[in-house]
Amino acid sequence: MAQWIGGFVILAAAAFLVMSPITVADALGKPHDTPTRLINLRASWGGTLAGIGAFVAWVPGFRPRWRAVVGLLMWAMAGIGTARLIGFAIDGSPDTRQLIWISAEVAIVIGCAVVLRRNAVLDRSR
Repeated sequence: MAQWIGGFVILAAAAFLVMSPITVADALGKPHDTPTRLINLRASWGGTLAGIGAFVAWVPGFRPRWRAVVGLLMWAMAGIGTARLIGFAIDGSPDTRQLIWISAEVAIVIGCAVVLRRNAVLDRSR
């Protein structure tokens, strides 16, 4: 239960960061004058924290280690991608680089989910 609560507290903080890119920019001294920069602030700071929060709530254990590593990568990319999509909707005007990033994030999440699912099925059949 503590794991779930901790994960959701982190997710709440992440939601604040995703929805407040100018606050993040001011705190870090980063520019926020274009939609691309706002999207990057949302994804890099709030999205990463969202992925960590989701991972904390999800992680079933750290054995085997590969599962924790793959899970962390999956949830981090899912958080970053979700924040990026929110940025697309709110800030608009994603450039080509943003589209490449979201494509990579989606591909990584799908790949990690396939690996986790496949190994879970293999573990049950043993």
